[in-house]
Amino acid sequence: MSVGTTQPIAEVERAASAKTPASASGAGNLAAGMLWPLLSGAIGLALWEGLVRLFKVPVFILPAPSQVIVTIVEQWWYLLSQLAITTFAAGLGLVMAVVFGLAAGAAITASRLVDRMLTPWLVIAHAVPKVVIAPLFLVWFGFGLQSEMFFVVAFTFFPVIVNTVTGLKSADPEQILMVRAMGATPTQVLRKIQFPSALPSICAGIKLAVTLAPVGAVIGEFVASNKGLGHLLIRAVGDMDTPLAFAAVTVFSIFGVLLWRLAEWGERRVLPWHPSQREAFLRGAGT
Repeated sequence: MSVGTTQPIAEVERAASAKTPASASGAGNLAAGMLWPLLSGAIGLALWEGLVRLFKVPVFILPAPSQVIVTIVEQWWYLLSQLAITTFAAGLGLVMAVVFGLAAGAAITASRLVDRMLTPWLVIAHAVPKVVIAPLFLVWFGFGLQSEMFFVVAFTFFPVIVNTVTGLKSADPEQILMVRAMGATPTQVLRKIQFPSALPSICAGIKLAVTLAPVGAVIGEFVASNKGLGHLLIRAVGDMDTPLAFAAVTVFSIFGVLLWRLAEWGERRVLPWHPSQREAFLRGAGT
């Protein structure tokens, strides 16, 4: 075999040997990132189980994790059906909040008059405790899905509006002046310059709203619904069925974590070019 043939082969072998440690390192970092939270959770559950059994705590006060797991296994279909009802109300309210937040944010950015007239009312609406106005929503919108939806809107609209306004106002003023000098309309400036530069901020607001939406739906179900996880919690506590209440809280917590991960995944797909996503991209490339 000639020297010219062996040289490319040697280069390929060196490249492969150089890539292997990086891949192993990326896989090791991923495993370590999953290992420590799982280990911490296992230790916490073991302590909880041991203390409950050691002090013989009554089930209606604090059930052991094993009892909560048994309840989830035995009533998984009922829990998931109630979660689906809560998710439906949260999804509808979130869509309304995002549409309203984007429209209001664009209007506030485009007009100083709208900014001065609308912003004080938005701040007042956000400052009012949401639990206080829950009975009023029952009076205004009735019992059922409508009250839940508007309660979700009340919980989630403010982060979307604030982040939309912040993002739109952070656009490069020199670029805006340049495209205006070239004859661009306000709509074209918004679509071509302001909105793309505001995407990171808008995505941050929507990601926060995604995690707040189920919380708003559950609190709305406390007052204005006979279905969903919120109603299930109220009924379980009233019946002194604490394991079922803990099972509902556990399912809701897991669902919240999955929602956050889904929001992060969507953000990475929308903003692969943003500096905040470089670490995740490099981590994925390393694996």
